[in-house]
Amino acid sequence: MPKKYYAVRKGRKPGIYSTWPEAQKQVSGYPSAQFKSFQTQDEAQAYINNAAGKNSIAGPDSLIAYVDGSFNKRTKTYSYGVVLLINDTVLAELSNSAKDPKYAESFQIAGECFGALNAIRWAIENNYKDITIYYDYLGIEMWATGQWKANKTVSQDYIKFFQAYQKKINVSFVKVKAHTGVLYNERADELAKQALTA
Repeated sequence: MPKKYYAVRKGRKPGIYSTWPEAQKQVSGYPSAQFKSFQTQDEAQAYINNAAGKNSIAGPDSLIAYVDGSFNKRTKTYSYGVVLLINDTVLAELSNSAKDPKYAESFQIAGECFGALNAIRWAIENNYKDITIYYDYLGIEMWATGQWKANKTVSQDYIKFFQAYQKKINVSFVKVKAHTGVLYNERADELAKQALTA
């Protein structure tokens, strides 16, 4: 039986799922849920990318950023990787690492946060009005939208910077599942890991 990809465009956690039961959890009982199955991951991603409306997933010609973070326990270094693209054309790849102790206590979450912030900053500096952040750590969205309380320094500073940036650009968020073969998410992860050894 050929593999199917279940794209949830509007649901509890939008994203691409490899089984129907996983996708069903996101849409069952969710008002006006949008979902569809596809034979290829590219088709599923295109369906997600073509959602319309404010606060929705990016449409065609929209700037998208895939962000990921990493952490080296031995050196206590956190890092991020970012892939910025429009219509599957990569515009830029960003990565960096740092060791600030007040952030390192949050491990790779620090990298995730700085990845998102640097993606937004890049978009502002390049005169974009909208950006959609694809992430695999839920705090990236939950702290920014106020759904999670910020208890650590990294989340408090993330909110502070995000709120400043938000005055200059519209930011939307999309959750992707970590390490499920989503091309650009895997590339962001690779960039983050490379930054740890640079």
